Amino acid sequence: MNQSFKAYLFLLLLLAACSPVDKSLIKGQWAGIAVIEEGSPINIDPKEIKISFEDKGYIYSSTLNYKEAGVYYIDSKYLYTTDTLNQASTEKAVEIVKLTADSLVLKMNEAGKERFLIMEKQ
Repeated sequence: MNQSFKAYLFLLLLLAACSPVDKSLIKGQWAGIAVIEEGSPINIDPKEIKISFEDKGYIYSSTLNYKEAGVYYIDSKYLYTTDTLNQASTEKAVEIVKLTADSLVLKMNEAGKERFLIMEKQ
């Protein structure tokens, strides 16, 4: 991975960690621009990852034609979602690293690996 990209990502995460989350900014439609795992971009098309948030509901679509929808809430710096579209779904939590009027960075754990999803508002 490019060293300047790593430095940029580090600064982005550092600045975002110091900021409170403004819950009202999450409403709207978001599209992926990068997926970083263990410090490196993963080999998927991030533009296929889309999520929209309304008052209490969300709709999510991703690679391999995966879809989910349901309810969400934000508590502190965590986004909690419960999929009501697919059966036997449990509540999931991801960390909101950054949320501004036009960008969203989510930190999650995928199979024991740290993953960041970087999105922009549409």
